[in-house]
Amino acid sequence: MYYFKRHFLIIIIAVLILLNLIPTPYFLVIPGQAINLGENITVENGGKDAKGQFLLTSTAIIKANLLLYIYGFLDPNIDLKNGDDETLLNMKQKDYINIMEKLMQESQMISKVVALRKAGYSPEISGQGILVNGILDDSLAKNKLLPGDVIIKIDEQFTHTLEEFSEIIRGYSLSQIVRITFLRDNSTYSTLIPLIELPDTGSKTERMGIGIYAETKDLQCKFPLEIEINLEKIKGPSASLMIALEVLNQLTENDLSSSLLIAGTGNLSMDGRITEVDGIKQKIISAKKHKADVFLVPQKNYPEALRFSHGIRIIPVDDFDDAIMKLIKL
Repeated sequence: MYYFKRHFLIIIIAVLILLNLIPTPYFLVIPGQAINLGENITVENGGKDAKGQFLLTSTAIIKANLLLYIYGFLDPNIDLKNGDDETLLNMKQKDYINIMEKLMQESQMISKVVALRKAGYSPEISGQGILVNGILDDSLAKNKLLPGDVIIKIDEQFTHTLEEFSEIIRGYSLSQIVRITFLRDNSTYSTLIPLIELPDTGSKTERMGIGIYAETKDLQCKFPLEIEINLEKIKGPSASLMIALEVLNQLTENDLSSSLLIAGTGNLSMDGRITEVDGIKQKIISAKKHKADVFLVPQKNYPEALRFSHGIRIIPVDDFDDAIMKLIKL
């Protein structure tokens, strides 16, 4: 019997080692941290007397060997993603981390701008044009603009930031043709592109544009107040909504937290729009583990979030003003 048990144990260990060595194209998406933002954000002349807390929630992504794949398949709190189907996940880990760090830095800047504006301040924003990252499938800009192009003018109006670009576009009508002037390889070009209706983002207002994925090139902001954010371990842009709420809460007399633990997630745009994110299930699980009372989600993520709403109140939000009003009513 001892001989049998000993060899059985050796076989089990060998199988586990083998499973650990066999790679798969999958990644595990697991619940991450829930961080009290009041302990990690400090606003000059702000107060930290809120009775409640704003919690940042996150996910973690782990490359799965065969052993982890089996574990992830059996654990209902974990999702499996095929790296072959995910543009970002299919990158080298170093490149992926660099992109997510850049997105986090930009989202923190946007959070500060949105919160300060809501508090009555006027941060100064500057940029070097609109950097094209990609083209929508149904965009009429295809074969006219390329990733890496930098848009500097719409008709006769110069545009330095994505916010300026959007503001100028709002002055036109759907299907109207605009002349786009752009830089490519240190040369200046121009092309005519009709405006199209953009895909639904959950916004209550009609949105149109030329159909590109873009960002402000070399975005810079000058803030009237010092805002210190210590979130080095958090990557990606989905924390921007909660960061902005914490910054605003420290600048206002009324406590937006209403003495509750408020968790949430959402990509915040410079104009205050809140767009959808990934990893909703894992973020809600993380919020529940930390006894959160409320979870804020982008409107487009609301149907998915409701599936995991047992034990926590889910509140959908369209934009930053909507989030504030719904918190006031709690």
